[in-house]
Parts: sequence; structure tokens; C-alpha cells
Amino acid sequence: MIKKSFFNPFSSLLLALAGLAFLVDVVPQAQGQTGVFAPTVLFAMWLVGGLVRLFYENEAMRTFNRHMLRASHAAVWKRVDACWVQINADRLVPGDVIRLYAGMLCPVDAILAQGNHILVSESSLTGESGQTAKREGETVRAGTTIVDGKASATVLACADKDEAVPCRRARPATQFNVGAKSICAALVKCMLIVLPFVITIRGVVLGDWAQALLFALGTAVGLVPEMLPVVTSVCLSGSARRLKNKQVIVKNVDAMESLGSMDVVCVDKTGTLTEDVAVLEYYTDILGNESEQTLNLAYLESMNQGTVANQLNRAIADACAAPELRLAAKDLGHSFTLYASDPFDHVVKASGVKLGTTPGALGCLGLPARPDSRLTIVKGEVESVCAHCDWASFKGELVPMNEEGRQSAYEVAEDMRADGIKVLAVAYSTTAAGWDGLVLCGFLGFFDRPKASAHAAIRSLSDLSVEVRVLTGDSASVARSTCKRLGIPAGNVITGAMLDAMEESEALIQVGQTRVFAELTPAQKARIVGLIRLSGHAVGYIGDGVNDVPALTAADVGIVVDSAAAESKKVADLVLLERDLGVVAEGVREGRASFANASKYIRIASSSNFGNICSVAAASIFLPFVPATATQLLLLNLLYDATCLALSWDNVDGEEIARPKAWSGKGLGGFMLHFGFASSAFDIITFAILFFGVCPAVCGASFMALDDAGRAAFIAMFQAGWLLECAWTESLVLLVLRTRCVRGADRPRRLLAMMVGIMLVASALLALGPAVQLIGLAALPAWYLGVVALLSVLYLVVVSVIKRVYLSRASSLF
Repeated sequence: MIKKSFFNPFSSLLLALAGLAFLVDVVPQAQGQTGVFAPTVLFAMWLVGGLVRLFYENEAMRTFNRHMLRASHAAVWKRVDACWVQINADRLVPGDVIRLYAGMLCPVDAILAQGNHILVSESSLTGESGQTAKREGETVRAGTTIVDGKASATVLACADKDEAVPCRRARPATQFNVGAKSICAALVKCMLIVLPFVITIRGVVLGDWAQALLFALGTAVGLVPEMLPVVTSVCLSGSARRLKNKQVIVKNVDAMESLGSMDVVCVDKTGTLTEDVAVLEYYTDILGNESEQTLNLAYLESMNQGTVANQLNRAIADACAAPELRLAAKDLGHSFTLYASDPFDHVVKASGVKLGTTPGALGCLGLPARPDSRLTIVKGEVESVCAHCDWASFKGELVPMNEEGRQSAYEVAEDMRADGIKVLAVAYSTTAAGWDGLVLCGFLGFFDRPKASAHAAIRSLSDLSVEVRVLTGDSASVARSTCKRLGIPAGNVITGAMLDAMEESEALIQVGQTRVFAELTPAQKARIVGLIRLSGHAVGYIGDGVNDVPALTAADVGIVVDSAAAESKKVADLVLLERDLGVVAEGVREGRASFANASKYIRIASSSNFGNICSVAAASIFLPFVPATATQLLLLNLLYDATCLALSWDNVDGEEIARPKAWSGKGLGGFMLHFGFASSAFDIITFAILFFGVCPAVCGASFMALDDAGRAAFIAMFQAGWLLECAWTESLVLLVLRTRCVRGADRPRRLLAMMVGIMLVASALLALGPAVQLIGLAALPAWYLGVVALLSVLYLVVVSVIKRVYLSRASSLF
């Protein structure tokens, strides 16, 4: 954190300039050189910038740690003797007995006690939707959520607070650091270009090349905006604090820039785009016609498995509970006795029950009645169940289930999946002892509705030129259907198997052209994120499970939700306290606003400083003295930068937010040339007015006709007059260059207008009063303010014209 605060690219550049100023101004002090003012100011700005950044970084980390503590130190009920007492989860030790209940986030690994069962969501660990039933002797993992039921459990192991996060690849360099280095490189290049120009002019004029070198180095130091670290830190951190008010925890302040430059966001379908709540939509026969027999069998199987067994069983129970549905199985429940239950097997991808029954009950279900018969019901994935079926039930008759029949069943299921329906097959047998020789009865169709807010959020991101790409473990048909409902192009879907079969070059092309990816493993998700970044995009990834860690670390911006696993939160940059994609759009706007305001400062301040340096160099050719010392220029820049600090909270044009932009030094030189030379041209006009008009009128003679004392007063008044003109023109130009159109709706914030007004008034009072003598200058006549005001108006007109020309060639000011 210290390194990020005090030794990021901007701070490092300023610290290097402070060292350079020390070598120029302090080391040769014995020979009558300037002194310690310049290095002291630069070092102070470096220190202030670092402290501001450190404050915001600490604040962000404290907020995140408080959030993590609420999860890891959550109060739990622990059994002590015959009583239950409430303690912090971090005080638990193996062997403690705790109480688990619905809605609770399990803080430790624990094994369920005898006779208890609960419904658990393990999506934070597996990344897959749905719930799992946990019974006596089974382990509940830390980080999982108790969905239903209550139980007591024995603590097996506690979370290791010092355990390293399982990052499987190094985090890529942040967009902020890459862009900041580019800007610093551009500023250094400008310094290197200016240095020989100033040295040559001063050397030819003075004939003292050593003095010319020192003067050029001191002048070049003033090219870099002194408050660069402060303004960038305030811009990024201010946006992070505003997001905090919108239920977003920003762990990494630099991520605000990456969030603003993001043009692709990768999301999972379940929970982010959909409600993660299954609803039974269809119950059909093998041809897709509605079939109560299929629903009767599914009801018996789910009720005997237990409605807490998984989310789909609960959906079946909820559908059958509708009062308008007259279901035979509901009335015959007492006629069936559970003999055996096979819970859902993740390998076979099915579950089943064996029921004892009566011939009359079977007849009511439309099944053949036999004495002492038992009913086997199997429910699961279509392909898995059909593989165990030898027969199919069609209009009350049994037909052989050959390869053609299986293919027909697959086609019916695929038609339903094309509508975004998750399909399960239901089969039965009244004769088979196991799961072979079953009769396919029909299909169940479940629908996970898209979130009501998802479509609007996707549209908002699209308006911000951010593509939403879906990376999911669900089937390709379901993913395609859901994405079509939400307006995400899904004509081409790449599955994990297809991705593995591609060469790297082919994968790079195909991934770049595809918006939807399905049937993916965690490693494949990370590979896709890497390929998208490789194609030149800034990528964000929204995840929540431990298996999302590789993709989160591969992305430019890692985003997790509040319910995410602790390992995911540790590697993420942002934590969404509300699982709403619309909040991401707000984050993008804030990131781009912070980029725009910081860019305003960098470009406007650099161009003003560049103009001042060119003016000083040009004046050396025509004037017998320097128009301002390096110390006076540094003081002017410091006061000007204090005014520019208000840009951190300024309003931003809608055009500047509509498209992603990355920090870069590209275009900085062109901006400085366009507006820096305009500033320098008006400075030279001011030089002429002061040298031939104002100063001779006040001093009583031209410079060459005065004695030494008169010349000193002439120089002091000249320098005061130019610095006043600089203060006014540089402050007022902020109001022109901050936006594309001054008369548009994006008016400056009140703070910026107030700071500009303060700068105008304060500089005028200083230049006209006796206090100006404290910095080696002379008081100006009051009528000179009229001259400066006229020059300022003309300057703003010229800058407005140049801005139009610049915008005709460049798409944006910043």
C-alpha cells in the first residue's frame, strides 16, 4: 500500500523532479543560486499526494475488512453444556457444537449431528445453481448458505485467516499503472525536447553554457503539474467513495480507472442475468403433450426424496400445491410406502425412489397393476435417464425404446431447451429391481426467469459501449435462449468442448466474434477472459464462486457479489453488496468521470506550463532579463494547480462518458502544442505591452534609459504584470477547455467557478498591493487590470477557435 501511494508512476516522477530541483537549486547555492524553495515545494506535493492516496487506500481497505469481519466474525449459537450461547465465529474450535438455520452463512466446516437434515446452497464454492440436501454425517462446507431447515453440527475445521488465496495466475498490470507510465513518458519526452531548446537560447544569449544548463533544468521542472499525484488520487478515490454510497465496496482504488476503460464485461447467467429460482413450466409425455401421469410420478418421487432435497423438487411441490390442480398422487400419498431412496448422483445425474404400493393405487395413476408390485421412479438428465430405458409410454401403451426412439426423445428435449427450459426426464418401472429396464414416461420443464432489471442493465451498459458476454456452465441451448430474451446476440455459441478443440490462433478469432459461451469449466472461463484481453479489450469479470478465482485474476477488473466465497473476495477489486448488473453501469460512469476530470487537469495544466516555458525561452532572445524566475513560475503553477484541484469534482460531458477511454500519453503532446503555443503567443503580446508601454509609463523611461535601481523596479513590475496575466488567462481557460461546448448543459460545478473567481480576485489584490514586494515583485497600477481583462477575453476567443479545430481532428478533448 505504501508503494502504491508514494511510488506509483505519477508520484515517482514528481519525486525525481524534486531531486533534480535539489541538484539545480541547492547544490550550487554557494555560488549564489536560488535556494530550496523549488525542491521543497515539489517534495511537499509528493508527500501530500502520497498521504492523500494512503488515506483513501486505508479507508477502502478498512471498509472491505469490516465487510469480511461481518462474514467471518458473524455471531453463531454454540452449545455449552445444556445451554446455547452466542459467540463470534472466529472463536470456534474443532469439536464445538453449533446451530445451523435457514438464511445463515456457514462460517466453518461442520458435520451434521444425528437425525438432522438441511438444504444448502453451494454455489459460492461450485459456481453452479441449485441446492443440496445434507443429512446426518454429511459435511457442510464453510462459505455455503443454509437455504432451509435447522440442525446442530460439530465443527470440523475453522477457516485459516492467513491461508493464501489460490491465485492460479499472476494478476495483469492495471490499466492505471500502464496508462500512468505512458503519461509520464510523454511528459519526460516533452521535457527532453524543451531542454536543448532552452539551453541553446540561453547559452547563445548569455554565453555561459553552464548557467544555461542550470536554468533550463530548473525551467523544465515546471513543465510537470505539481499536484499530479494529488489530483489523480482525489479523482479516483472520490469516485470510489461515491460508489460506496451505491452499495459497492471498492478494494483497489486503481480499479476505478480500469472500470472506466472497460469495454467488455463477462458474467455468468445464473443469478446475474436470471433469478436463480426454478419454476415448473411443463410436464409432458414423450411427444411434448401435457401429461398428468408424468407430474404424478414426479410428485411421488420428489415428496419421498424430500422437498428440501434440491431446488427442482421444491419447484415440483410448489406447482402441485396449486388448489386448481386435481392431482391423483396428492390423494394417494398414504397408499405408497418408501422402501429405498437414491439421492441425486452427480455422476449418473439422476435420483430415484422405490415405493411399495397397492394395485388400486397404480391403477389410479394409469399404470399396470400387479400383486405385490413395487414402483420405481427415476428423475434426472434426459440423456442419462434415457440410457436406462428399454420402453416408452405412449398413449397408455408401451413401445420399445430403440435408438430411433431415444433420438426422438432428445429432439423433444432440445426443442424445450431452445426456449431456455431446463429439462428432466421421468421414468418408472413396476417390475425392475434396479434402474435398468425402465419405461420413459415424459419430461419436466423448469424455467429460471431472467431478472426484471437485467434487460435495462444490459441496455445501460450497451449505451456506455460495454459488451456483455455470458460465460456459463449451463447447456448451450438454455444459454442461447436466455440471452436472446435479454437482447444479447446468441447466434453463435461456443462450448467448452469446442474451445478445447481450437488452436490458439483460431480460438482468438472465434472468441472475439462470440458473445455467449456455454458448458464451461473454470479454467476455460479464465482462458476466454485472457483471449478477450489479448484481442485488445479491457475486461471485467463478475463471479462469486471459488472456481471463479482464475477468471477474476485474469480480468482487468474482478467483481464479486456479497454472497461470494471469501477466496473470490480476496482477489476481487470490487464487491457488489447488491447482485444487480445495473450497479456495474454506475461504476463505469464513475470510472470514466474520474478519468475525464484527471485528464482535464493533466492536459490543461501541462499545456499552460508548456506555454510558460516557451514564453520564457522566447523572451530570452528579445529581453535583457528573464520575464520570471524558475521559483516564480513554480509558485504560479502551484497557485494555479490549487485552482485546478476543483476539477476533481467537476461535471463531465456526456460524450466523454459514452465511450471507454484508457489513460495514455497518446495525444498529450498534440494538446500541449495546440493550446500551449496559443498561451505563449499571448504571453509574448503581453511582454510587448509591458516592455514598451506599461513599465516605461510607470517607471518614467525605457529600460535602457534607467539606472540600476530603475531597471530593478522595471524588471519587478514586468514580472508582476506577466504573472498576473498568466494567473487570469490560465484560470479562465479552465472554464473553456473543461468541456466541448461552454454553452452546453454540462456547466461547471459551483466549486470550480468559485475557485476560478478566488484566483482572479486574489491575484489582482496581490499584484496591486504592497504584499507583492514580499516575493520580489512591484505593485501594478490599477488601470493595468483593464489591459489584462481585454487580453483575457481575446485569449478565450482564440482558444475557443483552436478547440473547434482540435475537435475536428480528434474525437475528444481528453
